[in-house]
Amino acid sequence: MPLDLTSLIEAGPALPHGALDGSWPPALLRAYRRALPRLRTLPGSERLEFLRATAAAEEPEALAALDSAEPGTWTLAWETGEQPTAFHVCPARHDGPVWAVAVGEFEGRTLVASGGDDHVVRLRAVFDQSGSELEGHSDQAAPDLEGHTASVRALVFGVVDGHPMLAGGDDGGTIRTWNPLTGASGFTRDLTGGYPTALAFVEAEGGRTLLAVAIGFYNRGYPEDDEDGRVDLLDPATGELVRALRAEERDAVLDLGVTKLGERTVLAALSPYELHVWDVTTGERLATAELDDIWEDMEQDGLTPPLLIGEENGRPEVGVVVRIEHPPGYTVQSRELVYLKLDDLRDKSRGRGFDRDQGPVAMTTHAGRNVMLVANHTDTGKKWERPAKAVISHPGHKTDIDLDADTRLITTAAFGSLAGRLCLATGGLDGTVQVWDAQTPHQHRRTGYGGSGLALFTTEQGTPALAVGTHSDTVLLVDAADGKKIGSVGCRQSGRGHDCDISPYDHCCRGLTAGQVAGRPYIASSGCASYGTMLWQPLSKIRGIARKDDAEGGRVTFGGLDHSSPTALAFGEVDGRALLAAGAEVWDPVTQECVAKLPRWGFALSESAFGRAGDQPVLATRRDGEVDLWNPLTGRHIRTLGVDDAGAGLAMSHIADHDVLAVGSGRYVHLWDAAAGELREWIPHTSTVTCLSLVEHDDRVLLVTGTEDGTVTLWDAAAPRRRVAVLGAFARPVRSVAAATIRGELHVYGQSRYGRVLAWRVDAV
Repeated sequence: MPLDLTSLIEAGPALPHGALDGSWPPALLRAYRRALPRLRTLPGSERLEFLRATAAAEEPEALAALDSAEPGTWTLAWETGEQPTAFHVCPARHDGPVWAVAVGEFEGRTLVASGGDDHVVRLRAVFDQSGSELEGHSDQAAPDLEGHTASVRALVFGVVDGHPMLAGGDDGGTIRTWNPLTGASGFTRDLTGGYPTALAFVEAEGGRTLLAVAIGFYNRGYPEDDEDGRVDLLDPATGELVRALRAEERDAVLDLGVTKLGERTVLAALSPYELHVWDVTTGERLATAELDDIWEDMEQDGLTPPLLIGEENGRPEVGVVVRIEHPPGYTVQSRELVYLKLDDLRDKSRGRGFDRDQGPVAMTTHAGRNVMLVANHTDTGKKWERPAKAVISHPGHKTDIDLDADTRLITTAAFGSLAGRLCLATGGLDGTVQVWDAQTPHQHRRTGYGGSGLALFTTEQGTPALAVGTHSDTVLLVDAADGKKIGSVGCRQSGRGHDCDISPYDHCCRGLTAGQVAGRPYIASSGCASYGTMLWQPLSKIRGIARKDDAEGGRVTFGGLDHSSPTALAFGEVDGRALLAAGAEVWDPVTQECVAKLPRWGFALSESAFGRAGDQPVLATRRDGEVDLWNPLTGRHIRTLGVDDAGAGLAMSHIADHDVLAVGSGRYVHLWDAAAGELREWIPHTSTVTCLSLVEHDDRVLLVTGTEDGTVTLWDAAAPRRRVAVLGAFARPVRSVAAATIRGELHVYGQSRYGRVLAWRVDAV
């Protein structure tokens, strides 16, 4: 029986949780929740199409249910590469790094609070993406909770006298509270000396709830002469100080943990060198353990060393990250988790070890075992680094579940409850807040490689094929119709390649293109072991095209003395002559001679494309915020076009009697008249354009685009305001797109940043 999706189409822009009628399959519910941020912005008539696109990219099991409800204009032909991501949603974004997140469940809704350098506390309901539905705001997003005048460093949810409460603290020393269901402000208190590094609600004598505030010191680990490290216990209704728990003299408190020790509520506090444990009811310090090997550089990096509260065989314990040297006394160091039993801090056990740039961020006890988030703790500042990896770790078990958060660096995390299941909220330096199903996320299996480009070609047998660039030195070759692997080429002479998770700048296929030369297919790639531009004859007995002076090398390396690996690669044909543009050089791949050199630093060119501008051939190149047109035979500069340097994508074709240059420019695709140098049309997108491709099909030119928010869209290039179809909605940005006509049918290909490749067969254009 087909599903009734009337509620999805007819619901208002808020798309409340009531739009789910409870009869949808679990995979469809996950697809719906993934798509919520975009569904809220779309008219009802377009929501089903986008939901199908999300299911195709991230929840394939949901496609059958959606096709039975209303078949679309396209069919998912095949998929390869990495599996779909673990289920998550992104309920909030900040203008700057996020340093604090908290998760709370009230009246059947899971709320996520987040704060960071923009001084704003954002409060969002996970499922409906429309805020926490505060009283008086049920039909719109909840207002942000303002009032902080410095970076928000700590957040916590709690219940006081039967009412929910959210507390926040900033590095200016201010504590504020709100009712998360109404948005009403509570107290405001300015601390004397230091700032709040952590917050926790604790149960004191007579069942009274107090707000514990850990006091640290901004940009320095220790107090001044008139300051001291401590934990303040405040009355959550008035903000008045009830009790101060003093650490050692001239100490600081970095993090807090609360748990039960028998019938008593105990508070654990981490300082730079010690672990203190107090009885909350009496204020008595129960124990102190010296820890002179706490990993101090995490604090120097702006990340507080976390204190992890868990349980082992019924005994509460606390985990602390320490430094270990290999061997002792040497400078080679890494990190290790040490567990201390709270009923006897002398009882220590060694836990999991970590790389120097990794460490645990949060831990909780669920279903009788500890569940931990592990993430990168250092940021190299290199934009080409792969996003930080987060894993849910079950200590004592071999299996880790990769979440691969699409964030530059995870700075903070918190566990909570989502529809009765364990969830995890993460915040990062990129300003995003993401919420994950931490109990049963997808098992992440690497069946392919990370993504670094797509290129179409035709084999000598006339079979359409697709070259897939990877985050290794291998280019995979697959049948474009069914996705089956038919071969590979690699920069190393073995052709096998290698996996690499360090830096795509040095260790992956940076540039990739394909074309026909003298009636044979050729592939050009750059990056990793090549240190130049490699030329290959795919699926032939010769792995590459040997230089005249390197008959055994099996490959041609272009690139001059510096052997740079250009990203901008393109094949073209000029006056019957095949050419290869590699960075700022144009080569004849048959004679292996340099035809022209462009007076620009080729390594800085990001893209290139051949085409025509009236009666002359042109080579278009992109560098930062400009696109230049050149004569590819002489290197003479023709003109410069200004574009937004935030976008990407470059292609040329003949459309409606004009030689057109398509350029991704911010949230638009600009279509330029190449001969006149005039902007003819611009196509708005919902996010920054990351790639594009032009294809001729049935005497029409179609445009395929990919964007930062993961959407792959098909457009009519002759009437560019007309969108033909939304084909895919990845959880991560789109890395590359391509399209071809195969046996009279249009096939479109999209690759996510992490390497997942989907192929769609478009039935009606």
